[in-house]
Amino acid sequence: MNVQLESCLVASGNTYNPSLIVLRKRGYEVWLEKGDDGSLWCARKGSQTFLAYTGPELLGLVTLWEELGSNWNQQQPDIYAELLEKVED
Repeated sequence: MNVQLESCLVASGNTYNPSLIVLRKRGYEVWLEKGDDGSLWCARKGSQTFLAYTGPELLGLVTLWEELGSNWNQQQPDIYAELLEKVED
């Protein structure tokens, strides 16, 4: 696949700290939990807690919750399947 972009932001090591900065600015407590299989990035605000494998993933989960709340598990429209179908073509 050849993608031409003027600007591209990729989730990698250099996006972890900026993601944590945004979370703190939004009022979240952030911390790192060490486990047997690696680390979990954690954020909490009020009674809601989020756990992820990377800083950008953590920010994504928080954004999902802020946008959709407790109704976050929406499956329609099925954009995921739509994109997979396009890739297979």
